Amino acid sequence: MNVNYYIIFLILGILSLSLSSFYQYDHCNHSEKLSVEPKTNFNTQQLDSIFYMNPDLVSDGFDFPVGKPNASNYYVASRFGERNHLGEDWNGKGGGNSDLGDPVYAVADGVINFSQEVCCGWGNVIRLVHKIEGDPEKKYIESVYAHLQRIDISAGQKVRRGDLIGTIGTANGTYKAHLHLEIRDFINMALGPGYSQDHFGYLDPSTFIHANRP
Repeated sequence: MNVNYYIIFLILGILSLSLSSFYQYDHCNHSEKLSVEPKTNFNTQQLDSIFYMNPDLVSDGFDFPVGKPNASNYYVASRFGERNHLGEDWNGKGGGNSDLGDPVYAVADGVINFSQEVCCGWGNVIRLVHKIEGDPEKKYIESVYAHLQRIDISAGQKVRRGDLIGTIGTANGTYKAHLHLEIRDFINMALGPGYSQDHFGYLDPSTFIHANRP
């Protein structure tokens, strides 16, 4: 092979590897640029059937996801809407990673719609769908629990308010230990970036929970 052609092919190969590495870095380390598509287990019609066949799963109220039922010994470190936060971050009052491995509970009765590890700063994620009786505007509510150290349930599993579903984590060391909680009234959206000026589909978690206590 002509030496010049060999050099050209070598350079193109190096450039290709460099671009590939850049692409992987850019898409796995910059969560603010990422909209993670959910691997949805249930569409609306399937959820209608599940809750019709299981009327006892219709929500009878909401509790907090840590320090059940009233978030005892926990506080909201980052509130909904602060710096365009789409959820809220819960920390133990001990500070640092003292809450690492602490239990996370289902905020209400419902069915697990998603339960697995997600890249790019999300870590282990659980998505739980709840049915609200007699609310034509909010037929279904979805609670999202992120950065978990451990997942204790699987997709399709039915859970009750206060059931253990996982533990507080760090998203594989990405953050200090905390629970990222979201409450949504629009089911099966992409996980999204966690921060956005567009709050469509997102509710203030603590405000909603306070308004819907048992």
